[in-house]
Amino acid sequence: MDSVSDHPRRYAVLAILLTGAALYFGSGLNTLPALTWLAPVPIFLVAPWLSARSAAVTAFAGWSLGLANLWRYLLTDLELPPAALAFLLLLAGVFTLTVLLFRALAVRRHFVLAAVVAPACWAACDYLIATVSPHGAFTSLAYTQAEVRPVIQLVSLTGPWGISFLLMLPAAVLAICCAPGVRRQAVLRASAGLLVVAVGVFSYGSWRLNDVPPAHAQVRIAIVSESTDDDSNWASPGGPSILANYTRAIEAAAWQGAQVVLLPEKIIDVQSSALPGLTDSFAKLAAGNKVVLVVGLTVFGEQDHNRALVFSPDGRTPTAYDKHHLIPGIEPYASGDQLGLMDGPDGERWGVLICKDLDFPALSRQYGKAGADLLLVPALDFDTDGWLHSRMALLRGVENGIPIARNGSKGRLTLTDQHGRLVSELPAASNQSVTLVGDLNPGIARTPYTRWGDWFAVLSILLTVIGASALVRPRRRPGGAARA
Repeated sequence: MDSVSDHPRRYAVLAILLTGAALYFGSGLNTLPALTWLAPVPIFLVAPWLSARSAAVTAFAGWSLGLANLWRYLLTDLELPPAALAFLLLLAGVFTLTVLLFRALAVRRHFVLAAVVAPACWAACDYLIATVSPHGAFTSLAYTQAEVRPVIQLVSLTGPWGISFLLMLPAAVLAICCAPGVRRQAVLRASAGLLVVAVGVFSYGSWRLNDVPPAHAQVRIAIVSESTDDDSNWASPGGPSILANYTRAIEAAAWQGAQVVLLPEKIIDVQSSALPGLTDSFAKLAAGNKVVLVVGLTVFGEQDHNRALVFSPDGRTPTAYDKHHLIPGIEPYASGDQLGLMDGPDGERWGVLICKDLDFPALSRQYGKAGADLLLVPALDFDTDGWLHSRMALLRGVENGIPIARNGSKGRLTLTDQHGRLVSELPAASNQSVTLVGDLNPGIARTPYTRWGDWFAVLSILLTVIGASALVRPRRRPGGAARA
């Protein structure tokens, strides 16, 4: 890369285009997972050869270009104001900070430290954003690897932050190997470290995939999505019509041997005063068809709630769960603060979450700590984001070793096991009536992440602080970085 110092701007523009293209297709609502690994490589490679200002502009422009894949989703599908795009600029700013920290350490000849600290900075920021954002970990790149099973087993140890670190590590190591003034010893150390991490990740993933959790009796689950308008009021003709449509679907599912029938969230709006009459109808459906019935409703009263109710065939009082994490600007409801836990038919513990709750690792981890053997999730997607939301749910299951049934109406219906295997999946477009019937084995495969929590995120923050501290020490003799 000696020619970079002769034509820094030319290589900077090339890096912007290559990174932008790889990120555009390697992230977002549907991904090509291999491209996610390649996305940061061009900008990491050129950063040590550029001035700090040029490296910042290159990083920000390249990452912003790649994140343009979410513009249509935010502005059209979610109908958010243009100001929502500022969040994408924040993410581009985080990548820019990561690159600048990497460049500063490389220029000061802290080569091995740069290769470790840059991925740690990215993972630390990923965690901090997820902690304070009303959208949780929605923007994490970890979901891009959801179908690479050996890799995603890492989240059962580190949470999603381990994959965030991993996605930046090869780019940082490769860039160090090509950095100006790098010595052979630093190249060998960085390369050896990458090799050890790669072997460790795949060994852990292979071991985890062979882990057999305590299995309970197999449960046949039907996930039902009807082509009806959501949010129809129970007091209007639309409400009883929706109930009639789902009644037929529930009866058909029971005829196919379903023991659990999972409906979407918010299928009917109902006033709290009219709720007993509606719940009585669902209770009779559960008892008459001998199924556990999970129903999502919007309940209006002194406080409005996005609520899931679980009806048992034996007629016991339904389990109620109110959604904890609501979509800002779209769901003006009161958030819940209690877990939804119930006894399964084979002595297991079952849990309930609703849609966006699965964007938040900490909430799912509470179910892992409570020993939930199965999670039932009524949800409602926006057609185009079905793949992403279903894979976010998949990762929550791997983090805590819990199988998940998710009704992503207007998206995807999925059954996933404790290790993220897709047992069954069907698309469920808004204009289609679809029922997915499949079998899951309840049983929690307990994980270190459930026990230890976000230890890796804390480690990443400490590594970032160590790297930043190294920048205030006396600078070593300069490398050969060009100034653009």
